[in-house]
Amino acid sequence: MIPRPSLALTDLAVRLATKVAPNTTETFYAADAGLIAQLMLTLAQEYERGVETRMNDIDEMRTLLRSAPPSDDIDAFLALAPISLALADVNAVHDTGTRLLIDVHAWAEVHDEPLSLQIWRYLRRHCERHKFELP
Repeated sequence: MIPRPSLALTDLAVRLATKVAPNTTETFYAADAGLIAQLMLTLAQEYERGVETRMNDIDEMRTLLRSAPPSDDIDAFLALAPISLALADVNAVHDTGTRLLIDVHAWAEVHDEPLSLQIWRYLRRHCERHKFELP
């Protein structure tokens, strides 16, 4: 068992970036080690917040989709819940909502400017929630 996986990934990334990469004689491999370290840091962040950020997105998408013209697909999404809190199961619901929101946004761009603006604001919050903080 690894009790703090995000910390373990961060520690490994720092070691790779500060000990392995600087002692690599070939530039390509040093750069590759640096890239892997950066990716490990993003994985650590995603581990910590992945489910929460997607559930926040899902909650916001539900609110936005309730303002859209009714449809069977929207009703199905509003009733949909992840099978578990595993990231893959949450992603499945998130993906369904995102596809619906894209369709609704395309419609709202032409037919419902206030809803379109609300979706743009959601997209901005979505980006802020999902951005990575890298050193």
